[in-house]
Amino acid sequence: MTIPTPLPDVASNSTTHLPIDQVGMANISIPILLEIDKQTLSCPASVSIQANVVNDQKGLHMSRMYQSLQGLVQTPLTPRNIKTCLIEALQQQREVASSDIHMTLESKVLRIRHALHTDQFGWNSYPIQLTANYNPSQGFKLELSVTITYSSSCPASAALSRSALKEAFLDQFHYAPNKLDKQQLAAWLDQQGTLAIPHSQRSHAVVTVVADQDNLEIEALIDLCETTLGTPVQTYVKRKDEQQFAINNGQNPMFVEDATRRLMEVLSAHGYQGSLSVSHFESLHGHDAVAHSTFPQEVAPA
Repeated sequence: MTIPTPLPDVASNSTTHLPIDQVGMANISIPILLEIDKQTLSCPASVSIQANVVNDQKGLHMSRMYQSLQGLVQTPLTPRNIKTCLIEALQQQREVASSDIHMTLESKVLRIRHALHTDQFGWNSYPIQLTANYNPSQGFKLELSVTITYSSSCPASAALSRSALKEAFLDQFHYAPNKLDKQQLAAWLDQQGTLAIPHSQRSHAVVTVVADQDNLEIEALIDLCETTLGTPVQTYVKRKDEQQFAINNGQNPMFVEDATRRLMEVLSAHGYQGSLSVSHFESLHGHDAVAHSTFPQEVAPA
Protein backbone atom coordinates (compact mmCIF):
# COMPACT_ATOMS: atom_id res chain seq x y z
CA MET A 1 0.00 0.00 0.00
CA THR A 2 1.37 3.36 -1.05
CA ILE A 3 1.28 6.04 1.65
CA PRO A 4 0.24 9.42 0.12
CA THR A 5 2.93 12.04 0.28
CA PRO A 6 1.73 15.26 1.97
CA LEU A 7 1.37 18.07 -0.49
CA PRO A 8 3.80 20.94 0.13
CA ASP A 9 2.52 24.12 1.78
CA VAL A 10 4.77 26.97 0.69
CA ALA A 11 2.54 29.71 2.05
CA SER A 12 4.08 29.36 5.51
CA ASN A 13 7.61 29.95 4.25
CA SER A 14 7.63 33.72 4.41
CA THR A 15 10.82 35.74 4.26
CA THR A 16 9.43 38.86 6.00
CA HIS A 17 7.10 39.62 8.88
CA LEU A 18 5.35 42.71 7.54
CA PRO A 19 1.55 42.80 8.04
CA ILE A 20 -0.74 43.35 5.01
CA ASP A 21 -3.94 45.38 5.21
CA GLN A 22 -6.00 43.30 2.78
CA VAL A 23 -5.49 40.00 0.99
CA GLY A 24 -8.19 38.08 -0.80
CA MET A 25 -10.08 37.66 -4.06
CA ALA A 26 -11.93 39.95 -6.46
CA ASN A 27 -14.50 39.49 -9.21
CA ILE A 28 -15.90 36.21 -7.91
CA SER A 29 -19.07 35.27 -9.80
CA ILE A 30 -21.95 33.96 -7.69
CA PRO A 31 -25.76 33.86 -8.02
CA ILE A 32 -27.76 35.63 -5.32
CA LEU A 33 -31.45 35.73 -4.43
CA LEU A 34 -33.07 39.11 -3.75
CA GLU A 35 -36.54 39.80 -2.39
CA ILE A 36 -37.78 42.58 -4.71
CA ASP A 37 -41.40 43.72 -5.12
CA LYS A 38 -42.67 40.65 -3.23
CA GLN A 39 -40.81 38.30 -5.57
CA THR A 40 -37.63 36.29 -5.16
CA LEU A 41 -35.30 37.17 -8.03
CA SER A 42 -32.14 35.29 -9.01
CA CYS A 43 -29.44 37.79 -9.94
CA PRO A 44 -25.82 37.33 -11.04
CA ALA A 45 -23.37 39.05 -8.72
CA SER A 46 -19.67 39.84 -8.52
CA VAL A 47 -18.02 39.62 -5.11
CA SER A 48 -14.71 40.82 -3.71
CA ILE A 49 -13.62 39.63 -0.26
CA GLN A 50 -10.41 40.40 1.64
CA ALA A 51 -8.99 40.14 5.15
CA ASN A 52 -5.88 41.51 6.81
CA VAL A 53 -2.78 39.38 7.45
CA VAL A 54 -1.08 40.12 10.77
CA ASN A 55 1.61 37.45 11.07
CA ASP A 56 4.25 36.25 8.58
CA GLN A 57 1.99 34.08 6.42
CA LYS A 58 2.36 34.69 2.70
CA GLY A 59 -1.38 34.54 2.15
CA LEU A 60 -4.80 33.62 3.40
CA HIS A 61 -6.61 30.33 2.99
CA MET A 62 -8.30 31.35 -0.26
CA SER A 63 -10.29 28.15 -0.69
CA ARG A 64 -11.82 28.52 2.78
CA MET A 65 -12.72 32.15 2.08
CA TYR A 66 -14.27 31.15 -1.24
CA GLN A 67 -16.27 28.39 0.41
CA SER A 68 -17.71 30.81 2.97
CA LEU A 69 -19.48 32.65 0.13
CA GLN A 70 -21.68 29.60 -0.43
CA GLY A 71 -23.80 30.80 2.46
CA LEU A 72 -24.94 33.77 0.35
CA VAL A 73 -26.51 31.73 -2.45
CA GLN A 74 -28.91 29.39 -0.66
CA THR A 75 -31.47 31.87 0.70
CA PRO A 76 -32.55 35.46 -0.12
CA LEU A 77 -29.77 37.92 0.66
CA THR A 78 -30.15 39.76 3.96
CA PRO A 79 -27.87 41.76 6.27
CA ARG A 80 -27.96 38.81 8.66
CA ASN A 81 -26.55 36.23 6.24
CA ILE A 82 -23.94 38.72 4.98
CA LYS A 83 -22.76 39.17 8.57
CA THR A 84 -22.77 35.40 9.14
CA CYS A 85 -20.70 34.91 6.00
CA LEU A 86 -18.07 37.43 7.10
CA ILE A 87 -17.81 36.03 10.64
CA GLU A 88 -17.36 32.51 9.28
CA ALA A 89 -14.78 33.66 6.72
CA LEU A 90 -12.81 35.53 9.38
CA GLN A 91 -12.84 32.56 11.77
CA GLN A 92 -11.37 30.37 9.03
CA GLN A 93 -8.28 32.62 8.88
CA ARG A 94 -7.11 32.08 12.46
CA GLU A 95 -3.68 30.88 11.33
CA VAL A 96 -2.91 34.27 9.77
CA ALA A 97 -4.34 36.17 12.75
CA SER A 98 -6.84 38.16 10.65
CA SER A 99 -8.86 40.67 12.65
CA ASP A 100 -10.77 42.52 9.93
CA ILE A 101 -12.66 41.33 6.86
CA HIS A 102 -14.21 43.32 4.03
CA MET A 103 -16.63 42.37 1.24
CA THR A 104 -18.10 44.18 -1.77
CA LEU A 105 -20.98 42.68 -3.74
CA GLU A 106 -22.20 44.15 -7.03
CA SER A 107 -25.30 43.18 -8.96
CA LYS A 108 -28.23 44.58 -10.94
CA VAL A 109 -31.90 44.56 -10.05
CA LEU A 110 -34.61 44.46 -12.73
CA ARG A 111 -37.89 46.10 -11.76
CA ILE A 112 -41.14 46.43 -13.68
CA ARG A 113 -41.96 50.02 -14.65
CA HIS A 114 -45.32 50.91 -16.18
CA ALA A 115 -45.75 53.39 -19.02
CA LEU A 116 -46.93 56.90 -18.09
CA HIS A 117 -50.24 56.58 -19.98
CA THR A 118 -50.29 53.40 -22.05
CA ASP A 119 -51.39 50.20 -20.36
CA GLN A 120 -48.02 48.56 -20.93
CA PHE A 121 -44.81 48.01 -18.99
CA GLY A 122 -41.12 47.13 -19.24
CA TRP A 123 -38.09 46.61 -17.00
CA ASN A 124 -35.55 49.09 -15.71
CA SER A 125 -32.12 47.99 -14.53
CA TYR A 126 -30.72 49.33 -11.24
CA PRO A 127 -27.06 48.64 -10.41
CA ILE A 128 -26.58 47.97 -6.70
CA GLN A 129 -23.51 47.59 -4.50
CA LEU A 130 -23.29 46.24 -0.97
CA THR A 131 -20.18 47.08 1.03
CA ALA A 132 -19.76 45.13 4.28
CA ASN A 133 -17.08 45.09 6.96
CA TYR A 134 -16.72 42.99 10.09
CA ASN A 135 -14.27 43.49 12.92
CA PRO A 136 -14.85 41.73 16.27
CA SER A 137 -14.00 44.89 18.21
CA GLN A 138 -15.93 47.30 15.97
CA GLY A 139 -18.85 45.13 14.89
CA PHE A 140 -20.63 44.79 11.57
CA LYS A 141 -21.09 47.66 9.11
CA LEU A 142 -23.10 47.55 5.89
CA GLU A 143 -23.72 50.15 3.19
CA LEU A 144 -26.10 49.94 0.22
CA SER A 145 -25.56 51.88 -3.02
CA VAL A 146 -28.10 52.13 -5.83
CA THR A 147 -27.81 53.93 -9.17
CA ILE A 148 -30.87 55.84 -10.36
CA THR A 149 -31.06 56.88 -14.02
CA TYR A 150 -33.21 59.90 -14.84
CA SER A 151 -33.59 62.78 -17.28
CA SER A 152 -32.51 66.32 -16.37
CA SER A 153 -33.54 69.42 -18.32
CA CYS A 154 -31.30 72.47 -17.95
CA PRO A 155 -33.10 75.47 -16.33
CA ALA A 156 -30.81 77.97 -18.07
CA SER A 157 -31.44 76.38 -21.45
CA ALA A 158 -35.20 76.42 -20.77
CA ALA A 159 -35.10 80.15 -19.94
CA LEU A 160 -33.08 80.93 -23.08
CA SER A 161 -35.49 78.90 -25.21
CA ARG A 162 -38.51 80.78 -23.81
CA SER A 163 -36.72 84.07 -24.44
CA ALA A 164 -36.04 83.14 -28.06
CA LEU A 165 -39.68 82.16 -28.58
CA LYS A 166 -40.90 85.40 -27.01
CA GLU A 167 -38.68 87.51 -29.26
CA ALA A 168 -39.86 85.64 -32.34
CA PHE A 169 -43.48 86.13 -31.26
CA LEU A 170 -43.05 89.88 -30.76
CA ASP A 171 -41.29 90.16 -34.10
CA GLN A 172 -44.12 88.30 -35.84
CA PHE A 173 -47.07 90.05 -34.18
CA HIS A 174 -45.80 93.55 -33.37
CA TYR A 175 -48.29 94.95 -35.88
CA ALA A 176 -51.27 92.95 -34.66
CA PRO A 177 -54.29 94.56 -32.95
CA ASN A 178 -54.80 94.15 -29.23
CA LYS A 179 -56.95 91.07 -29.71
CA LEU A 180 -55.14 88.29 -31.57
CA ASP A 181 -56.96 85.65 -33.54
CA LYS A 182 -56.68 82.42 -31.52
CA GLN A 183 -56.50 80.16 -34.56
CA GLN A 184 -53.77 82.29 -36.09
CA LEU A 185 -51.81 82.21 -32.83
CA ALA A 186 -52.31 78.44 -32.48
CA ALA A 187 -51.07 77.91 -36.04
CA TRP A 188 -47.98 80.02 -35.34
CA LEU A 189 -47.21 78.06 -32.16
CA ASP A 190 -47.65 74.81 -34.06
CA GLN A 191 -44.96 75.93 -36.51
CA GLN A 192 -42.64 77.90 -34.23
CA GLY A 193 -43.15 76.36 -30.79
CA THR A 194 -39.91 74.38 -31.13
CA LEU A 195 -37.90 77.33 -32.40
CA ALA A 196 -35.48 76.66 -29.52
CA ILE A 197 -35.48 73.38 -27.59
CA PRO A 198 -34.03 73.25 -24.05
CA HIS A 199 -31.35 70.61 -23.75
CA SER A 200 -31.75 67.65 -21.43
CA GLN A 201 -29.64 64.59 -20.78
CA ARG A 202 -29.59 61.17 -19.22
CA SER A 203 -28.33 61.50 -15.65
CA HIS A 204 -27.20 59.26 -12.82
CA ALA A 205 -27.58 59.55 -9.06
CA VAL A 206 -25.51 57.05 -7.08
CA VAL A 207 -27.07 56.97 -3.61
CA THR A 208 -25.13 55.30 -0.78
CA VAL A 209 -26.82 54.77 2.58
CA VAL A 210 -26.09 52.99 5.83
CA ALA A 211 -28.14 49.84 5.35
CA ASP A 212 -30.83 48.70 7.73
CA GLN A 213 -29.55 45.83 9.87
CA ASP A 214 -32.72 43.78 9.34
CA ASN A 215 -33.76 44.34 5.70
CA LEU A 216 -32.05 45.68 2.59
CA GLU A 217 -35.16 47.63 1.41
CA ILE A 218 -33.67 48.20 -2.03
CA GLU A 219 -36.98 48.94 -3.72
CA ALA A 220 -38.02 51.49 -1.07
CA LEU A 221 -34.82 53.47 -1.65
CA ILE A 222 -35.25 53.37 -5.44
CA ASP A 223 -38.89 54.46 -5.26
CA LEU A 224 -38.12 57.35 -2.92
CA CYS A 225 -35.35 58.68 -5.19
CA GLU A 226 -37.34 58.32 -8.42
CA THR A 227 -40.38 60.06 -6.93
CA THR A 228 -38.17 62.89 -5.69
CA LEU A 229 -36.45 63.43 -9.03
CA GLY A 230 -39.68 63.16 -11.01
CA THR A 231 -38.17 62.12 -14.35
CA PRO A 232 -36.93 58.52 -14.15
CA VAL A 233 -36.11 56.96 -17.52
CA GLN A 234 -38.95 55.07 -19.16
CA THR A 235 -39.33 51.55 -20.55
CA TYR A 236 -42.34 50.99 -22.87
CA VAL A 237 -43.15 54.26 -24.66
CA LYS A 238 -45.85 55.25 -27.17
CA ARG A 239 -46.55 58.79 -28.32
CA LYS A 240 -48.84 59.65 -25.38
CA ASP A 241 -46.20 58.37 -22.96
CA GLU A 242 -43.44 60.32 -24.68
CA GLN A 243 -45.53 63.49 -24.62
CA GLN A 244 -46.13 63.11 -20.88
CA PHE A 245 -42.41 62.53 -20.34
CA ALA A 246 -41.69 65.77 -22.23
CA ILE A 247 -44.20 67.58 -20.02
CA ASN A 248 -42.63 66.13 -16.87
CA ASN A 249 -39.21 67.37 -18.01
CA GLY A 250 -40.58 70.79 -18.96
CA GLN A 251 -42.20 71.25 -15.56
CA ASN A 252 -39.18 69.89 -13.70
CA PRO A 253 -35.93 71.54 -14.89
CA MET A 254 -32.93 71.02 -12.63
CA PHE A 255 -29.24 71.69 -12.41
CA VAL A 256 -27.03 69.02 -10.87
CA GLU A 257 -27.15 71.06 -7.63
CA ASP A 258 -30.96 70.96 -7.65
CA ALA A 259 -31.08 67.20 -8.03
CA THR A 260 -28.50 66.74 -5.27
CA ARG A 261 -30.29 69.00 -2.79
CA ARG A 262 -33.68 67.41 -3.48
CA LEU A 263 -32.28 63.97 -2.75
CA MET A 264 -30.37 65.14 0.32
CA GLU A 265 -33.49 66.70 1.82
CA VAL A 266 -35.83 63.77 1.26
CA LEU A 267 -33.31 61.09 2.27
CA SER A 268 -32.47 62.98 5.47
CA ALA A 269 -36.19 63.42 6.21
CA HIS A 270 -36.65 59.64 5.93
CA GLY A 271 -33.83 58.96 8.38
CA TYR A 272 -31.13 57.87 5.94
CA GLN A 273 -27.44 58.60 6.42
CA GLY A 274 -24.95 58.42 3.58
CA SER A 275 -23.61 60.16 0.51
CA LEU A 276 -24.52 61.10 -3.06
CA SER A 277 -22.70 61.27 -6.38
CA VAL A 278 -24.82 62.93 -9.07
CA SER A 279 -23.78 63.21 -12.73
CA HIS A 280 -25.52 65.01 -15.59
CA PHE A 281 -24.03 63.76 -18.88
CA GLU A 282 -24.52 67.00 -20.73
CA SER A 283 -25.70 67.28 -24.33
CA LEU A 284 -24.50 70.91 -24.55
CA HIS A 285 -20.93 70.25 -23.37
CA GLY A 286 -18.50 67.47 -24.05
CA HIS A 287 -17.95 67.19 -20.28
CA ASP A 288 -20.22 66.23 -17.40
CA ALA A 289 -21.74 68.26 -14.57
CA VAL A 290 -21.18 66.48 -11.24
CA ALA A 291 -21.92 66.95 -7.54
CA HIS A 292 -20.91 64.97 -4.44
CA SER A 293 -22.25 65.40 -0.92
CA THR A 294 -23.01 63.67 2.35
CA PHE A 295 -26.27 63.73 4.31
CA PRO A 296 -27.82 64.61 6.63
CA GLN A 297 -26.33 68.06 7.05
CA GLU A 298 -27.13 70.84 9.46
CA VAL A 299 -28.34 73.94 7.63
CA ALA A 300 -26.69 77.11 8.93
CA PRO A 301 -29.16 79.88 9.90
CA ALA A 302 -29.58 82.60 7.28
